[in-house]
Amino acid sequence: MNEIIIAYFILFIACLLSGSLVFVLNKHPKLLSYIGVFGGAFLLAVCFVHLLPEALTLQGDTHICSEHHSHEHSHSHSILSVGVFVLIGFILQLVLELLSNGAEHGHIHDEHHHKDSFLKAIMILLGVSIHAFLEGFALVVNGEVNHSLLIGVVLHNIPISMLLVNAFMIANCSKIKSFLLLSTFAIMGVLGSMLSISFDFLQNYMGYVIGFVVGILLHVSISTLFDSKESHKYNFVRFVVVIIAFALAIVLSH
Repeated sequence: MNEIIIAYFILFIACLLSGSLVFVLNKHPKLLSYIGVFGGAFLLAVCFVHLLPEALTLQGDTHICSEHHSHEHSHSHSILSVGVFVLIGFILQLVLELLSNGAEHGHIHDEHHHKDSFLKAIMILLGVSIHAFLEGFALVVNGEVNHSLLIGVVLHNIPISMLLVNAFMIANCSKIKSFLLLSTFAIMGVLGSMLSISFDFLQNYMGYVIGFVVGILLHVSISTLFDSKESHKYNFVRFVVVIIAFALAIVLSH
């Protein structure tokens, strides 16, 4: 339990600290871009080397225990079911982007949004908060913290937190109010995780839940890597950053 509390603390505090980086890294957009690429690549690797295999294993075990059919039928059915939930998560993330304008990727798609719009900033906050809440469902599985996902989410939240603080300050909010609003986003992943471990029915179908989260993360990570202004000139440094992120995710999965 102490490990879970520490993970929640890290997730929350990391968001607030990341938000404060807006006053430093806004002057270094290239560095911020590489941080975003690293976070996206790390999340993508975590999906394939950790979360997806775990989802298939968990739900496969559930089907074998609960069904009276053959092992082969149960296993194939579980793979299909998890795959469907991956697609549902992917589609839901598309819907969330209607609210956030792509803030989950660390940038906003609509560059001509009204700079004095507090409502616009609130809509971004709503979109990324729902995203963070759902993301938190897979943070703790069977009483154990998913350290790979925790690291990936912390990295992933750096540009999002900065973007939120910047959006609220552009909307003429004070620094204190901007960080209070940021804390809403910071706590959502914790609340999502607390919900998932509080209800047995969610734990019984954790394979589907993780598959759902994988769908969300796949969309976000792929968009972060390839849906950017620089995607057409994927330079050597960005390539190295991606390889390092993949390697770290693989090492942490063992």
